[in-house]
Amino acid sequence: MAEYLDLYDDWGRPTGRRIQRGEPLPAGCRMLLVSVMTVNAAGEILLTRRAPEKRYAGKWEITAGCVQAGESAAEGAVRELREETGILVSEAELTDCGCTIHADFVHAFFLVHHDIPQEQVQLQAGETDGAQWVTPQMLLVMSEEGKTVWKHNTLIMRHFADVFRGCGI
Repeated sequence: MAEYLDLYDDWGRPTGRRIQRGEPLPAGCRMLLVSVMTVNAAGEILLTRRAPEKRYAGKWEITAGCVQAGESAAEGAVRELREETGILVSEAELTDCGCTIHADFVHAFFLVHHDIPQEQVQLQAGETDGAQWVTPQMLLVMSEEGKTVWKHNTLIMRHFADVFRGCGI
């Protein structure tokens, strides 16, 4: 089934245009991505490992993905979290942590507090092949050791600064 993406302008506003996922982006247009940091009551962060067939295979990351045509950023965040982890949350449970505009995409960030045992995380075949809860300090160490998707590290520290407060960064 074809997946379609809405297109956004230089300011992150919808253009009213869409493309099929995988098609080249028209000049001056961006797609919308979301990242969701799930934090449990112990202050640990849920990470998933990218499946072997994915770009950055074997690297750990917070939940992330493309927002589909017709979805808001929050709707896309809820869907991505459900698809990649099996975690069900509502848009009202998300905390908006801002966005960053890049050359090819608008990247929105959300925080959600949710408790689920690691063994109950439902991985999405072809997307994720592992899950673990880590402390903010451990995520920093994993980042330094090259075990995470390096492109996301700075953005995660910027948009979820409160989660890392007290970690010496």
